[in-house]
Amino acid sequence: MVDGRLNNKKIGFIIQARLKSTRLPGKVLMPIPLDSNKSILYRIIESLKGYNDSNYQIIVATSINHENDLIEDFCNSEDITCFRGEEEDVLSRFIEINNSYDFDAIVRLTGDNPIIDIKILAEEINHHLKEEFDYSYSQGLPLGMNFEIINPSRLADLAGKNLSMPEKEHVTLFFRNNKIDYSINSPELNFDLEIQKLRLTIDYPSDYLTLSALIAVGLKENIAGINLVKYCLKNYAWIFQGNINNVQKVQ
Repeated sequence: MVDGRLNNKKIGFIIQARLKSTRLPGKVLMPIPLDSNKSILYRIIESLKGYNDSNYQIIVATSINHENDLIEDFCNSEDITCFRGEEEDVLSRFIEINNSYDFDAIVRLTGDNPIIDIKILAEEINHHLKEEFDYSYSQGLPLGMNFEIINPSRLADLAGKNLSMPEKEHVTLFFRNNKIDYSINSPELNFDLEIQKLRLTIDYPSDYLTLSALIAVGLKENIAGINLVKYCLKNYAWIFQGNINNVQKVQ
């Protein structure tokens, strides 16, 4: 386990997830690898449980739409807290969760990014807390592995702002649009450009197949995170050719 504690601070890992998807419906509960009985959402939660044994809480934030009953059922089966709120106003879900818990930092994750380097994340959480940043977001990891850390007080402040619909849909967009008003940390993680260019998010069927192959190798070799990416680049570089031409939706 990776111990991310800094003066016993409590971390909230909030995973936004829903089953409605234009390109790959139901993806967050799809098994990965393909022949597994463990879902994409399970893999994310499993990675986060490596943070430490007492100083965090994992919450899945989904919407009240009926199709997401399956996500709530999954959370209940795994003893994971499930919060349900507005479908399009994702920010309101985070604000309501924040109002109900006494977190010292909130980490935003999404249900279509199953590759997490918990060691890197723990180091950056500690740095965020130590320097008391309002908002931190990483750069330099493959697409789908970067992360965001939010000061709960700054998140609560957004409830009183006149926000655009995109700023309600994309939780941290307001911070990025108003950088001059916030203490923002954007650590450059100095990995090779070859690693930074990789696409490790799941939007399309070809993304799913790429990540399925990657995770299958990780389970076999007992490696995860950026070490898994490096191992596959060295030994199975062809894996990453499967989704190389996919286009990412722009926030």
